[in-house]
Amino acid sequence: MKITRKEFKTVILSCQGNVATITLNRPEVLNAMSPALMKDLTKAVSAVGKDSGVRAVIINGAGRAFCAGGDVNDIAGLCKMTPLEYREYINGEIFELIRGIVWMDKPVIAALKGFAIGGGFDLAMACDIRIAAKGTKMGNAFIRMAILPELGGLYFLPRLVGLGRAKLLAFTGDFITAEEAERIGLVEKVVPEEELDKSARELAEKLARGPTRAIAMTKLAINKSLSMDLESSSEYCWLLNPPLFQTRDHHEAIAAFREKRAPVFQGR
Repeated sequence: MKITRKEFKTVILSCQGNVATITLNRPEVLNAMSPALMKDLTKAVSAVGKDSGVRAVIINGAGRAFCAGGDVNDIAGLCKMTPLEYREYINGEIFELIRGIVWMDKPVIAALKGFAIGGGFDLAMACDIRIAAKGTKMGNAFIRMAILPELGGLYFLPRLVGLGRAKLLAFTGDFITAEEAERIGLVEKVVPEEELDKSARELAEKLARGPTRAIAMTKLAINKSLSMDLESSSEYCWLLNPPLFQTRDHHEAIAAFREKRAPVFQGR
């Protein structure tokens, strides 16, 4: 592993074992998204994506919140951009973060507490799995500012909760609790806040002990399949399996099955 700890201006990146943790670090403003934070977050995601020693990633927030969304002062500044300037800014400096999370070849867990609102809500949905502390408030708040989500929220939300409920949340901008989010499939697990870090860590370590390349290909196949029919998705999986048959982890899985023991995967 190349990374142990790196502090950006607004983000902290740390690694322990094969698990990397990326912490949004603007607690004084509930980790609101500024241009600096987005740049730092993009750099941190890129760094862990390139680190072959990292086999699972956690994204969380310092202080009382995961992320309270965009900084209002920065949002006001967007009004001064031309449509072309706005598109270039979002596509080049902002949305690269979402691409980095979605297409990273390792699982990404969002550990949510306090608030996950607006852009923070989109960021959480871009992750593969969400664990939330009890009482966390989350929601698509863009409509309250009379604008649309910028970070893929209208793509992720209906795929997680269904079309009608996605429209309800997007049209109203209402916040829901972690408990309600779990009930509708928006988060996968709700735990007491004092257990949030431990729960996210335990899951990340479990995934990091798994067959890394097979998990990567599974994530890729699921994401690609969102825009495919059944036949296309199945054929895509058929293309991905032959290389996995050649991995050390697959050979270890076969050996462990025959020897009636637990496999020890190396991520190779």
